[in-house]
Amino acid sequence: MNRRLQPQLRQATPDDAVTIAALSVQVFLDTYATEGIRPDLAREAFSHYSAQAFATRLAEPDRVFLLCEHATGLLGFAELLLRPLPAPAQPTVGAELVRLYVQPQAQGIGIGRGLLQAAESAAADRGLLHLWLTVWEDNHRARGFYEAVGYTDIGATSYTFQGNTYGNRIFAKALLAGR
Repeated sequence: MNRRLQPQLRQATPDDAVTIAALSVQVFLDTYATEGIRPDLAREAFSHYSAQAFATRLAEPDRVFLLCEHATGLLGFAELLLRPLPAPAQPTVGAELVRLYVQPQAQGIGIGRGLLQAAESAAADRGLLHLWLTVWEDNHRARGFYEAVGYTDIGATSYTFQGNTYGNRIFAKALLAGR
């Protein structure tokens, strides 16, 4: 990967559903299938991360996808719910960063940081005072990233799919509304 990328950020359109889906499956499996691809992981990847699933989510009025591209290729995206939502721990209410996915070979060069800053700005522009998210407890790289950019671990929750439950940590950051 060229370390001198000039990536561009933009908001997604319905036409982006298929590339968002492909990148999501890639990152999801890279993150969770560390010991091989099990049937539950494959079913989750092909149902929750299908192009149709993303087309449906792209049509939701308070759900925003921010894309980071270079030339014609998608390198990463942030999916946000830009309405006041209570975090699963503490009395934190704010926008939810549903997912921040960066293509594995494009990690570590500032794409995630740029997408996160754009997500924070979008939430603050809507007058939301916090941005919160959940991270799989065994994803130490992501947990370290969020801590390094000012997010605080505020508690635990879990995520269940295909009959399996996974522990997650909740991270939150106070925003300056209306930056």
